[in-house]
Amino acid sequence: MASATLVDLKILSKKISKKLKIGDSVYLKGNLGTGKTTFARFCIHELLKKNKKKLVEVISPTFTIAQYYPLYKKNFIAHYDLYRITKLKDLDNIGILETNNQSISFVEWPEILKRKNKNRIEISLKHTKDENQRFLNVKYFGRIKK
Repeated sequence: MASATLVDLKILSKKISKKLKIGDSVYLKGNLGTGKTTFARFCIHELLKKNKKKLVEVISPTFTIAQYYPLYKKNFIAHYDLYRITKLKDLDNIGILETNNQSISFVEWPEILKRKNKNRIEISLKHTKDENQRFLNVKYFGRIKK
């Protein structure tokens, strides 16, 4: 696990956003306030820029559970926050598993998922004693390579 600042998160988000394709997922793990939404925001902005889309405010989907950002005609970026999901059945209502082949998805609090996308990046964030730093661990799965 490496130590990372917000600048480091932004640099990593550029690197990772270049690797992502429709059907890929980024799972963001960590306690409240470790930077999951911030990292997702950085990546989503990079993907929107790369696809010449208008930059929009990327808000936390904590209360809405899901936010969507258009990419192409039938493709989009999905940003999920599963913090308030308590039952697996509730996942059916948001379509998280059905949209994998149409989207690049960012999933905060993915621990509740029983089936994981085989093409994913898992990022774990953890608080450090320094509030401007966090511990960061990145794992790549499937076709996404380091």
